[in-house]
Amino acid sequence: MKKKKRFWSYLKTLLLFGSLIIGIALSGIAALNMKLPSSSSHPDRLSESEQHLLSEITHLRTSIGAEIWPGWSEPEIPIVLFNESHVFFEGTHNAALSIGWTRIPYKSTFGSSWYLMNGEIDYYRQALPENGETPEAFVVQVGDRFAASMTTKEWTKISLVQMIKNDLPGFLKPVFPYQLFIWQFDSDRHIASVLHESFHAFQALQNYERFENAEKFNSLYDLYPWSNSDFRQFWVDERHLLAKAINEPNEEKAKSLVMDWLSVREIRRASLSEKLILYEKEREWLEGLAKYAEIKSWQLAADNEEYIPLAEMKEDPDFNFYRDGEKNYHKELRQLKSDLGFSESIFYYSGWAQAELLDRFYPNWKETALQSDVYLEDLLLQQCVPLDCGITLK
Repeated sequence: MKKKKRFWSYLKTLLLFGSLIIGIALSGIAALNMKLPSSSSHPDRLSESEQHLLSEITHLRTSIGAEIWPGWSEPEIPIVLFNESHVFFEGTHNAALSIGWTRIPYKSTFGSSWYLMNGEIDYYRQALPENGETPEAFVVQVGDRFAASMTTKEWTKISLVQMIKNDLPGFLKPVFPYQLFIWQFDSDRHIASVLHESFHAFQALQNYERFENAEKFNSLYDLYPWSNSDFRQFWVDERHLLAKAINEPNEEKAKSLVMDWLSVREIRRASLSEKLILYEKEREWLEGLAKYAEIKSWQLAADNEEYIPLAEMKEDPDFNFYRDGEKNYHKELRQLKSDLGFSESIFYYSGWAQAELLDRFYPNWKETALQSDVYLEDLLLQQCVPLDCGITLK
């Protein structure tokens, strides 16, 4: 009896101690959450850190962009950043003559042949109209230029917290560890994200008709069978096969896995209309290639010994000098295999995976990939599938 009483006494003590520890931890999280900002510190201007990020993004693209995609380093691709109340444009003077822009000069940290004028770069600012259309991360046209559009890094983190809060039940909102999510969006990731949108601008420059058509196909989103569980499982199988092919060191085995993937894709598409099949192909071309440029830019910035980030980036405590480029690549591979969400993001990953495989099997694939009616899966089909195998994708 004494032993039993002693056991329950120990258990109660442990439970009380555990409850105390949990309570202290939750109190600490709640205290940290109260310090999280709900608005930009200076929404009407870019911080010095954001200005340095702008310069580093252009420096990275113009330095090693051609290694990722021929010609990507050459054209002027301005950058548009926005927060909750203002939008900012960095580029040449002539591209920002639209009514409503205010010129804000700032010292250049990157001597670009396009931007540099008397040692200064200009950026332009205008307030977002009240109750107006909210900008989005994609491509916008300013004057006669296609610009990469993205939230400021500061507003990205604030928006992420707000988005998570909106999906949480009320009792969890004060004690949810938001920091575990927002710390991952460091300066390196912000740079790669803007370069994703920069590649969209490049697609528009190279073939605007194709770019515009691919974006229009997004109107078919609501017609896609997102709620069909069998259809979703086919997609899971496809994503696993693509990941296995990327990881397979033997070239013939990797090609065999691509053939398996193409077969599963052909079966899955038996239930789709021609329009929805084109929807998949065009979205993989549009978003998959931008995802490829995003991941590659991070990787190459880390691997290229000759590439040196701008000196001012040393002042950014949130900048990791692209050291996690390879780590991010493997994280994206895990995401390719996962089934955490069934949304249009599948096309980002399946398109990116096809681009990775084309790098391996068809080194010159980029020469034609931006042309009209050229699809990634067809380029893979030509390289990996015997003519007599019976696979003829729609």
